[in-house]
Amino acid sequence: MTRDSPNSSPAAKKSTDGSPGPTLVERIRSLAYPRSNSGSPRKSRAQNAFTDDQNPALKDGNAADPSLNQSDRKVALTSAELSLEVHINPTSIHLGEAFLDCLEMDRPQEARKIYDSLITTAASSDVFVETRLSSVKLLARLRCDSGGALKVVDIPDTQGLAALLLRTEESAQLPALSNRVSMAEEAPPSRSGSSGANNNTNRTPSQSRTRSATREQLSRSPPPLWMYPGSIVLSQDPPLLTSLLLKAYATEDSSVAAIDLSAWLDVMINVLEKGSDWEIYSYVLVHLPSQLTEISLFVRHIAKIEKLHDLVVFQLQKSKFFEPPASTGLKKGDVALCLYHTLTVLIAYNGWLRPQKMTDTVHTFLVGISMWDRTAKCCIHALTLCCHEVPKAVDRCLSMILTKMSQIISQSHLAIDVLELLNHMARLPAAYQSIGEDLQRTIFGICVGYLRHVRDTREDAADSANPRSSNRLSRVSGESTMQSPSGQSAETENDLHEYVYTLAYHIITHWFLAISIVDRPKHVGWIAKNLAWKDKSGEEIVEEQSQVTLDMMHRTAYLDLGETMRPSIESNNEDHMVKKMWLLGLSIMTIETNQTNGITYITKRQASGTTFSVYQQAYQPLPSHHVGADVRVNMEGMDPTPQIFPNHVLLQLTSTISPMPIPMQPIVLPDNAQTQRAISTFDRIDTVDGHKAGVIYVYPGQQEEREILANTAGSEAFETFLAGLGTKVKLQGATFNTQGLDRTSNMDGTHTYAWRDRVTEIVYHVPTMMPTDLEMDPQCTNKKRHIGNDFVNIIFNESGLPFRFSTFASAFNFVNIVITPERVLLPPSAGSLAGDTGSAAVDARDFFKVQVVWDASFPEVSPATTPKVVTASTLPGYVRQLALNASVFCLLWSNRGGGEYVSSWRSRHREIRRLRERYANTATSATVGYPGMGTAEDRGGARSYVEGDTWTGTLTMGGLAEAGHFLMSLDFTRWT
Repeated sequence: MTRDSPNSSPAAKKSTDGSPGPTLVERIRSLAYPRSNSGSPRKSRAQNAFTDDQNPALKDGNAADPSLNQSDRKVALTSAELSLEVHINPTSIHLGEAFLDCLEMDRPQEARKIYDSLITTAASSDVFVETRLSSVKLLARLRCDSGGALKVVDIPDTQGLAALLLRTEESAQLPALSNRVSMAEEAPPSRSGSSGANNNTNRTPSQSRTRSATREQLSRSPPPLWMYPGSIVLSQDPPLLTSLLLKAYATEDSSVAAIDLSAWLDVMINVLEKGSDWEIYSYVLVHLPSQLTEISLFVRHIAKIEKLHDLVVFQLQKSKFFEPPASTGLKKGDVALCLYHTLTVLIAYNGWLRPQKMTDTVHTFLVGISMWDRTAKCCIHALTLCCHEVPKAVDRCLSMILTKMSQIISQSHLAIDVLELLNHMARLPAAYQSIGEDLQRTIFGICVGYLRHVRDTREDAADSANPRSSNRLSRVSGESTMQSPSGQSAETENDLHEYVYTLAYHIITHWFLAISIVDRPKHVGWIAKNLAWKDKSGEEIVEEQSQVTLDMMHRTAYLDLGETMRPSIESNNEDHMVKKMWLLGLSIMTIETNQTNGITYITKRQASGTTFSVYQQAYQPLPSHHVGADVRVNMEGMDPTPQIFPNHVLLQLTSTISPMPIPMQPIVLPDNAQTQRAISTFDRIDTVDGHKAGVIYVYPGQQEEREILANTAGSEAFETFLAGLGTKVKLQGATFNTQGLDRTSNMDGTHTYAWRDRVTEIVYHVPTMMPTDLEMDPQCTNKKRHIGNDFVNIIFNESGLPFRFSTFASAFNFVNIVITPERVLLPPSAGSLAGDTGSAAVDARDFFKVQVVWDASFPEVSPATTPKVVTASTLPGYVRQLALNASVFCLLWSNRGGGEYVSSWRSRHREIRRLRERYANTATSATVGYPGMGTAEDRGGARSYVEGDTWTGTLTMGGLAEAGHFLMSLDFTRWT
């Protein structure tokens, strides 16, 4: 079929006798509602098939309507592709063709009338299912720009959910289908709930039945009427450009027509609420979330959005939604997952919904974590988004959220999702205002639980080349696939273990620093006890990462100051300074005392940071009758003989006359070149973990690497986003790690953006802030040398086109965080948003679709693997945390072949241990006697000067722990 020309459109045709022919709408309706000989509406074979699986007429292969023969439903299914030929009533062709013609030729009034007919057809149960589905297909593809101008997309971004319902070629292949049937056969009976999603039946969503699909049922199941990507069953693709005169809302321009999108919302709500043929129902389930992301389409119909929200919340909380037919092999949880994707998108409408609605939303996600197996990941990812978008609702539900997270520790495939949720939450104080000591302990307990699991897995792996499958911490594949946990390679599973291990320690650190300084000491003993563990031989072990975490708590339990700065020493006093260095436990203590005034500068270097402080004893003038005043310090002048030494300060701060075990006695470091090099190496290691990410602006219409890198500025929205990601900092003379950006000659620009807290720092490589010289560097290779070496790139995509992962060819670009802006024009007053209005738009609000896209070789471990809609105010924080988590995983992944990723704190810790190994053999654990501890080397060079006494303990972590009291010795709050 070809399109009619404008002069021969259906609306313009006349009858053969010269009288005016029927209007377009009349002709379409006559085709849309065919009558059987009995005068009742006629159903298609597909409608009968999906209405009642037990229809005896279909069993026998005899249809009520002889005009529909087998050729009308011919299916060709091969291992390479799935093709489908179905009977399509001509009305769907006329409706679709006419509507797209009117869009392309700017005939808005006619397009609006046809739209109304499409709505009528989509809402009616009296038409062919194929005809109704065709109308639904077109309506579900409606989109608009920020000005409300309408367009129809050819391929909607719904592949994930389509695969979930077996509506893609790959998911519908016979082997996968057979596997899904096997899974259905082995599954336990379904929970009380609904029957299949049918129409014209007596079943209701509240009724339940127990059934499982069999191969026999699937073999006689009618073929599906739609597959992804499918088509709108038209002879041509939809026009690429938006309509100039047909809009989603009314304007003052009389030449512009507006369609009533609330009517389309009514259709979808009715399908979800009352059920429909499975073909219609499944199509709405899959395509509704994607269309709802186009907030401009529906923002003027908030009353209907609220109705949709309430319906989805009710159905999910009560488990009262429709099940797929048994013959599909799908489960009720698959339908629930589609509904949860819809609810996730509705979070973006939080600015127009009452706060209680958002609290209900959070409650509903909690239900989904344990109600259905396949919905847990989606719900945890949605809760992560809620922490940013609706933190008050999260805070109101905080106790339930943390309790639920603690209850699912045994579900190892959710470990990464749970930990990333807690990691996001830790940086959002508004989401945990009501947290108390018990909930704080719950968070630490969750992390400890996952650490124990990883340790057990490591021990199992050490004992056997094939660890127990029940203990394997593997990622359940994405919500829209059917891969089993065991589908991960052993190497990939090990990387996921390491990521869980690293995340758990990060969260302990972040949450310890996030809670009040008054509450921190209350948790030290419990955390210290649980960071130590016994291996299978019964030996007490404190891992390196546990040691640096304890070091962090030691520095911050009673201090909330953050980092300190080395005080300046006047040049005229340098000649009077006396300096000495010691190894004190797992720290390096440097004490410098000014002989002229007694002021002492103390530098304590630890794994988690360096503390600078000033110490001075307060002198009291001696009484006049005191003798020997000639040898004391004169406050007005100074005796040339030094009177105060760093040794005295050390004794005042660290020691009394009580005996001190030799391993705990400070070790003097010689002031030689070797020690100075060691100290210099230590000081060059940053006190925070450093990360980097590219932030790339894509101008409208751009797709190629060269033109994108050549951009010298971004849009206002991009600049606002960039400012929210961090702080603008000067590069020349920078004292922080600029992650490869030039700090001397402005070769990479004068400024960049960076962000830092007490644990982490991220520096952004922004091509628009770098010099651009297309004559000397037409390929922008200077910019590419940074972007091409970044594991993580943030793509601000305003091209209007899908971003291709291969745009920046590089062996190191593992993750792209793609941001697609959408500006929503709002009615004049917020009050008008409560109802359905056609008011002219005068205000604007920015929304963004965010999706994390991984390299094909990577497992998908981000809460934004499926697109999320985010408001402008929360976008920078959400994306920054996504980038940080992705960077941590990439660092672990990139070291998988040649070693391990070592954090800054662990690197500093190792430098201290090297000094101990060089100057005292106390770096390794051993059972020793005190004071007779073997050789002088064992005693760190100290001699044994007490004979006969013995005291046994465990030599570990640069100290000596009494036998049987190892855990107590780690808790420094017991004596502070």
